[in-house]
Amino acid sequence: MLKIKKTTGGLAALAAALLLAACGGSGGGSTTDSGSGSGTPTSPTPPAPTSAEARVAQALKDGSAAGLQSEHRATLLAQASAISQRLTARPAEVLGSLYSAGGKALDLTLNHSSDSITISPISRVEAMPYIVSDNGSGMAALVEVGPGRAMAYGADVLAWMAGTTREQQHLPLFTRAFTWTLTGAAEGSLPATLKYAVAGYNSSTVKSFITRLGKTAQDTACAIATDNSCWQAADLLVFGAGVADDGRLQARVASYLAAGKPVIYMHPNWINSDPGRAVLAAMKMEMGGYPGNYFAPGAGVAVGAGRTAAQSLANASSLQALSDTLAMLGNDGLQLDFSANTAPTDAITRVHNELASYQSRGVNVFQTPGLELYGLLTLYADLLRPSITYGSIDKAAAPATFLRTYASDSWVVYNRSTTTTATAGQGDYMPAAAQALPVASDWEDIEVTIAQGSGNTLIGRGAVPAKGLQVQVMDAAGAKLGLQTSYLRAWGNPLSDKNYPRPRRPHSFNLPLPAVGSSLDFVSPFGGPLMLSYSGATPGSVVKLRIKGSAKYAHFDFSRGSMSDADIADAVAALKRADFGWQTNKFVGGEIQQTIKYAQSVIGNKDPKAYVVDQLKGVLFDSNHIANGYSNMPMASGVQALCSQFGWTCDGAQHRAPGVQHFVGWIATCGYLCSGNPSDGFAGVDVGWGWAHELGHNTVQRVMHITPDGSNGCVVECDNNILASATMLRGTRVLGTDLGGHTLDYPGLYAAILANRATGGSDAQREAEMMVRLWSKSSQDLMRGVHFQLAFLYTQYRSGLAQPDTDRTLEFLTLLTKGDRLVDKAWDPANKGRYAMGRYADNKISNHELLYVLSSKIIGRDLRKFFAMYGMPLSATALGSVADLGLPVAPLQYYAIPAGKYNQPSTGKWMDIDASSPAYPF
Repeated sequence: MLKIKKTTGGLAALAAALLLAACGGSGGGSTTDSGSGSGTPTSPTPPAPTSAEARVAQALKDGSAAGLQSEHRATLLAQASAISQRLTARPAEVLGSLYSAGGKALDLTLNHSSDSITISPISRVEAMPYIVSDNGSGMAALVEVGPGRAMAYGADVLAWMAGTTREQQHLPLFTRAFTWTLTGAAEGSLPATLKYAVAGYNSSTVKSFITRLGKTAQDTACAIATDNSCWQAADLLVFGAGVADDGRLQARVASYLAAGKPVIYMHPNWINSDPGRAVLAAMKMEMGGYPGNYFAPGAGVAVGAGRTAAQSLANASSLQALSDTLAMLGNDGLQLDFSANTAPTDAITRVHNELASYQSRGVNVFQTPGLELYGLLTLYADLLRPSITYGSIDKAAAPATFLRTYASDSWVVYNRSTTTTATAGQGDYMPAAAQALPVASDWEDIEVTIAQGSGNTLIGRGAVPAKGLQVQVMDAAGAKLGLQTSYLRAWGNPLSDKNYPRPRRPHSFNLPLPAVGSSLDFVSPFGGPLMLSYSGATPGSVVKLRIKGSAKYAHFDFSRGSMSDADIADAVAALKRADFGWQTNKFVGGEIQQTIKYAQSVIGNKDPKAYVVDQLKGVLFDSNHIANGYSNMPMASGVQALCSQFGWTCDGAQHRAPGVQHFVGWIATCGYLCSGNPSDGFAGVDVGWGWAHELGHNTVQRVMHITPDGSNGCVVECDNNILASATMLRGTRVLGTDLGGHTLDYPGLYAAILANRATGGSDAQREAEMMVRLWSKSSQDLMRGVHFQLAFLYTQYRSGLAQPDTDRTLEFLTLLTKGDRLVDKAWDPANKGRYAMGRYADNKISNHELLYVLSSKIIGRDLRKFFAMYGMPLSATALGSVADLGLPVAPLQYYAIPAGKYNQPSTGKWMDIDASSPAYPF
């Protein structure tokens, strides 16, 4: 007999079910109540529904809590608890029979390794997690769909069991699941000859495993991934990640299961398979996201020794944890320490994630049979929500209120027409005043320009809390589209934040937009700026939408040219009213979402239009895009002339901004400001160093990432700051006030040159010493100065300026980054000399040598002496390639700028340092 540890509460029932299964229960059968012994099965007549039950039934049908009152919360909890208890029993029965054999627990250990992917039920309502790793990640799952059964693993365990020596301790457990899939019982009898069909999977592997079981294997050679009738002759259908999808694969696999056919899916590695996802969706399962388990810890891909069957059953039976949590939600006198016990919030989160999965696939839980549990929980959350006051909930003093708020925030359905909202507002996410905003009663036509192949973009309208809206797609421009509120990656955590300051996850899930001719009903309890998500798009295409029920707010859109004066006036007025929680801006290559309070704090007394147009667009984004040579910025005449002279293609698709950079001013993922996409911070978005620094992180090119061999170099937190310095330099010129930023230490860089010269020795020795001195031991304020010293040379040799100016300085960076991209994207062995790389066999080149060859080409001088002076050793290939251009070797010069005047290049003076070492002039 299987020994089971003593349990308490709901897990006792699970343990009892496991004990029953281990002693020979289960097997997939069922029993009927035979009444009073008459021999004729009877069913008791259900009692007539009470008024409360009738109201709940109508609310489930409508997807609306409008007909319910607070007293109906108990009925909703009772019905949800009854369903969760019923749904807990079947997994306990099935899994209990699989985890043991002959009264003895099986060895549950298994190691997928990182070359695998997670496989989990879409929800515990519809499928069962079979193997769960030590950190809770899904490794394998089972499902019963009508008369059909299915099994899936996130690694090709079938191949391992078919004849390798890998993980053979798992063979008994795998065999029982295999047998259950075919027969409905872990110890069922397999046919002597087992007929099978495969799609995207190796037939010989299936044959080998069946043969290992002592059965005769017969491949029916049926093309089960396409329309066919031969599937009926097969006893087993096996799919792999290589299966082809004709758009009907999911429905086809679902029809096999509905007809009672056993289905198996094996995933061979960590790489995504969209057709594999379709197969799993039919099996009520889902695959993990990119990059699978590639970076997963050991506990994420293994079941360690010592795992008991009872523990595995508890891991797989989260609906019991939900039942326990529902009981807590109904207890006004709840006493609970959330710092010591997160089981209730974990159970709530599990439902939250399952709701997200359904809605992201376009499933409405109120309209889908079998998902009534989610409807009940959502309606319960609706009834809780109006009385919530964020910022006043102490989880220690009021655990019941905290848990109910957590549930209300988590159990949300967005793809319907009605919901409720916290009438006191949504904390710092959305003020209460937003609930009174007028919404459009008529359809509005909205055109959205798509910037890249996939991403998210603002549409210029907002969802008002608890006010439903509708969206139609008039022209998808060939893209797959979705809708959501806000684009955030940080939003706080009620478990660690003080007094629950805002909704747990205030932005909506991403909902797929239906095909042309259909409407999406959308409603959010929390509101927010509406975002269009898109994939498979053509950059530059235009998506056409119709929307009704949304509101205008403080949104500025310059992504399609200029805004009308009327639209600007409306946006400015909304910003001043501050009755919507967010202010947003949209430019070519960049979008900003920030709280209205942060926006007002950075605008201050400035003209809002000037803030958006002159500062955010004109300085923050435009300066970065000029320095990066993106095609959305017009080329300076000097750039155009040299591109023509060099035969470079300097405009067009190769030079599009690589992606829309999103900024969020609200909560930072890390530190005070944090890079990424979106970049976020505890601040309004402004033209200061911080946001330019973050934008630099996400757009920096390798020609600024300098790491001579054996050095630490100018890498992360330095290379991006070359772009930030360019922004400060240009912003100072545009705005007429010095923007400061991190120092470009020109006096310090020259001092390093003098110190290096004082060491004596050969040229090679001094070069090696300077490499260590500058690129390993100095401040980045010195390292970044090298790029600008090269840029100053450009202003002298190409523009003929006695003193550098800002615009010509940035021209050098424009040409440098354009050349960088052309070497990467437009390499032509027949014309490699146009990039000063005539002696290179291909376009593989170190970063500092790329800087040398391109800089020499752009400036029109061989810069070998400069690179030696700055400690960047060059190969014979690099030196020869530039020599082939016949350029004169530039004498050493240095442009000295007074300390603190690094954003004002006109304050400096040239120094001739080729044959002497004069003192710094300032």
